Amino acid sequence: MKARSRVGAVVAALGLCGLGGGRSLPAQEVAHHRRAPLFVSTSATPSVGVDGAVLRGPHRDAAVLWRVRTGRRVFSSPGLTRDGWAVFGSLDGTIQAVDRDGIVRWSHRRPSRVFSSPATVGELTVIGSDAREVVALDARGSLVWRATLPQDMDSPVFALPDGDLLVVSGDLRAFSRTGELRWTAALAGHVYGPLARSSGGELLVPELRGSVAVIAPTDGRLVRRVELGSFLYGGPLPLTDGAFVVGLADGTVRCIDAEGGTRWSFRTEGAARRLGVRATPALRPDGVIVVGAEDGGIYGLRVADGTQVFRVATGGPVRSRACIDRDGWAYLGGEDDQLHALAPDNTEAWRVSIGADVDSGPRLLAEGLLVVGADDGALHAIAGTP
Repeated sequence: MKARSRVGAVVAALGLCGLGGGRSLPAQEVAHHRRAPLFVSTSATPSVGVDGAVLRGPHRDAAVLWRVRTGRRVFSSPGLTRDGWAVFGSLDGTIQAVDRDGIVRWSHRRPSRVFSSPATVGELTVIGSDAREVVALDARGSLVWRATLPQDMDSPVFALPDGDLLVVSGDLRAFSRTGELRWTAALAGHVYGPLARSSGGELLVPELRGSVAVIAPTDGRLVRRVELGSFLYGGPLPLTDGAFVVGLADGTVRCIDAEGGTRWSFRTEGAARRLGVRATPALRPDGVIVVGAEDGGIYGLRVADGTQVFRVATGGPVRSRACIDRDGWAYLGGEDDQLHALAPDNTEAWRVSIGADVDSGPRLLAEGLLVVGADDGALHAIAGTP
């Protein structure tokens, strides 16, 4: 393990694409917990380009185009700068921006590891680190502002439509784009997975101890807390009717309705062996959820009722969140050292060897070009025919 029934429902607001508090959980899940973060999403949809258009990924003839090396593993999922560059963090403490040709445009160093994934607002790149901080960098990678946090930051930064930035580190904090603290909200424990925004605008915060906190974005007020009864490493997938879908450490994928009740629950093949679901689900435009699991399967489930549509076997756990392109192709990495591409006909179209585990979530940079981080300490670019 590496460190860290509505057919028309679609993703809301996204287009296509120290433990504390809480009630007790089964002893085997407590023993199973370790620092294994999933940094698989930024607050922007990973298939949307700089101009706001949804891109096509590589459909055929996919191959590694270039690699940019860092000093240690890359868990951070790449963000996209205003200039169309990929920006990401590394466990060597660097934050780098890389253009489509694999040229490093700037590099900025922090005093500790960067597990977190960035958000971009205008020319700013905002990202957290294990130095208990969140930093904002300008278009040249220079420090604009820094805020101290109560704990290491693992969850991705989340940008709201008004440009405010949400940061999770022991609690949830909202900052303006100039670094002013707007409000702080208490949470029931640590957060690894990405935040999401419901169709009604409320914030969905995945608390590791097994709950989703629903929080008002204006003042941080707790609206309700949905208890799930199993560890939650990934983040929620919001649907347009107020429901959301999550994967849990007990090996289930569940759809929770707007009132907090369970609409449906699906058990993966690995559930009987205590193999969970740590990835954040993604949704294809045809209403099929794509999510990887610890049992090595990539599952396709109908969003309406959780019925299994397909299961693609890989050679290891799959913790990477799928990036869904304009045509419904899904791209995600695995701990079998491969990047997998699933076509809309539910078959695996191709896989490309990365040479190391891939827990980072892929991002499209341009038509037919995607980037993803890996355990070999590199950002990899895979290109092909869209």
